Amino acid sequence: MTKTQPVITPLPDETNTAYLLDPSEGPTGVFTLEDVSDEIAPEDRGRVIAGRYEIIERIGEGGMGQVLHVRHRRLGKSFALKLMHAEFTLDEEARTLFKKEARIASALCHPNIVSVVDFGDDPDWGLFITMELLEGESLLDRVRGEERLPLAVVCDVAAQVAAALAHSHELGVIHADVKAENVLCVSDDQSQWNIKLLDFGTAQIATRSNAIDQQIAGTPAYMAPERISGQPPHPSNDIYALGVLLYEMLTGITPFRDDNPTAVLQRHLDEQPPPVDATRGEVLDSALVAIVDKALAKDPGQRYATAEELADDLSSYMTTIGVRQRELEQRVGIVEYTREEAAADAFDALGISAAGLDVDGTIRIANRAFAQLIKAESAEALKGRSVLATALGTLHTEIREDLRLVAMTGKLVRRRVRIVHPDASESLIRLVMTPATGRCGSCMLAIHPLPAVA
Repeated sequence: MTKTQPVITPLPDETNTAYLLDPSEGPTGVFTLEDVSDEIAPEDRGRVIAGRYEIIERIGEGGMGQVLHVRHRRLGKSFALKLMHAEFTLDEEARTLFKKEARIASALCHPNIVSVVDFGDDPDWGLFITMELLEGESLLDRVRGEERLPLAVVCDVAAQVAAALAHSHELGVIHADVKAENVLCVSDDQSQWNIKLLDFGTAQIATRSNAIDQQIAGTPAYMAPERISGQPPHPSNDIYALGVLLYEMLTGITPFRDDNPTAVLQRHLDEQPPPVDATRGEVLDSALVAIVDKALAKDPGQRYATAEELADDLSSYMTTIGVRQRELEQRVGIVEYTREEAAADAFDALGISAAGLDVDGTIRIANRAFAQLIKAESAEALKGRSVLATALGTLHTEIREDLRLVAMTGKLVRRRVRIVHPDASESLIRLVMTPATGRCGSCMLAIHPLPAVA
């Protein structure tokens, strides 16, 4: 099958960034930590790097080097030091790549990009890069560790990554390996994640050359179609990878998976991703789906033109979510209930079959009448189950969409449902779904019997 190569528009004026790839160039000017190598005693050489970094402990390892927790001997401040593996010290290509990473990372200065503060070549230890010391866990661990990330968190994290990429792209630097593994969450606050984009080791400088690139670095699950086709590195590659990351945060998986990396690359070229809301198992706002789809467009010309535009759309969407939530709280007037208070509301105030549901249909609370209606053992046994898997989900197959509609619009939804009994007689019930907050979920469902059908 013959494929049309997409046309990539290069960044303007990239010549001023070419020096970043030149290993013969000297320091960039950011490496200002004072050298204290003349003070090191012979017995300390086995635990001190470059005369100034005392090794505290080993904290990680990558393909080209290990990462150490070190303390600057004069400043008394802790840093993370990436030390090149000894087996690469005589490999000139590996040394060039390591130096390139140091130069590119040191040229970037952004709150969402890990800061490089020093670089050197110790005669005993070899090449090293010194960075700010960060404590946290990778986004990959958090995506895998939680059943489903909240929409506000997903959008906020993606917006932070987009802001980091916008900065690097302004300097003509393409990260070339944006993925969940390379995003570090440094905050313990589950509602507000502060992130750092790591590992510019495979970063590329945008070029005006239209030549086909035969050497492509990156991770197959996140690789843009035009990069797979061999087109020169371009910011659109990172935007596509961020689209994959956004999809992964929403669903827990990347859009294309296969044990064979070549098959994954081919699927990026040939297939459209499965709908993000179907994979998540939840009807998502069309505005959010549109953001994901645009970031994942096969044709880079249909994608976001810049990472800044993607960040702006995500920020606008987060503002919309916040406004809706505040309006909902003001209108409904429900505060953070205890489980007992929410249950009392369902039992006493309504006096009919009622249940509190999450937007995905999970039953948070239910009263006895509700349990009897759907033939469950008890109201207590329903907690945590999905209403979609009950008889009500069979009777009203569009209940998932209705729940999402209530959550996103904050409006009451009424539905009339016809029930056909085994004896062929029919009856009607009315479902009334109203917005809610707190421990009773995002929607309160009440079921009213209607006059029998003749």
